[in-house]
Amino acid sequence: MEHGDKILGAFPYYHLRYWGLNTIQLPPLTTYGGPWLHLPQSTDHKAASRLSLEHKVMGELIRQLPNVVFFKQNFRPECTNWLPFYWENFQQTTRYTYIFDAIYDLEKTMAGFKNTLRSDLKKAKRLSVAIHDNEAWPMVFELNRRSFQRKGLRQPYTFETFQSLHNALLERSQTAVFMAYDQETGKPSAGLYLAFDERQASVLLTGTEPALKHQGAVLSLIWEAICFCAKHTISLDFEGSMDKSIEYTFRAFGARLVPYFQLKKRWPQ
Repeated sequence: MEHGDKILGAFPYYHLRYWGLNTIQLPPLTTYGGPWLHLPQSTDHKAASRLSLEHKVMGELIRQLPNVVFFKQNFRPECTNWLPFYWENFQQTTRYTYIFDAIYDLEKTMAGFKNTLRSDLKKAKRLSVAIHDNEAWPMVFELNRRSFQRKGLRQPYTFETFQSLHNALLERSQTAVFMAYDQETGKPSAGLYLAFDERQASVLLTGTEPALKHQGAVLSLIWEAICFCAKHTISLDFEGSMDKSIEYTFRAFGARLVPYFQLKKRWPQ
């Protein structure tokens, strides 16, 4: 939506054919979508005036969405107003992620760790070696595939899709890759792929070698990611925190539980 020569809002979406029907969903390897608003600062400083404009812009963005049979997106955590979507009969589910706000003090961050995590980290560091290696991104993808395979699940994205995203991030210097190797054999035991900008980093992929899962090497990699964010004074979004099998790990690091909205709508045919 534009006002004069200024853009007040934009709504990126991913158009997907599903069972021969047009849908809007999230692209592979993408946790959040939703509208982006760039509203002018209100001269009268009234919250009502700003909300009125926000509702108007969102309503116009909704109107411009293409005709589809199904819509599903997770809105970014900072998008806390979905009222205009409610008025248009969208359904909302509250989901959660864990986020470290901009990290400045590693000692203070570590003080918030769960006691059992400290022991697990010591064990992981004893059994594996964690390093920052941006050339190891294909191995992270492979370890991620094996993690899905161990659970009897199919990896929901292709290597070509991941490679395309990696190349785009690499071109912008917005990727960091961390690997852990078994102390005895030197074989890869776990990997973590981080995407970041000047504001925030997100854990895009993690993976563990099933035979070495007992080492807990991914914990060392999460710590390395935290140190990386502290070095750049940016926040860290763990993402994937609704998965019960891994939520407790993110919670143990003491990050803040943050809600975000998932919006859905079906149109009759």
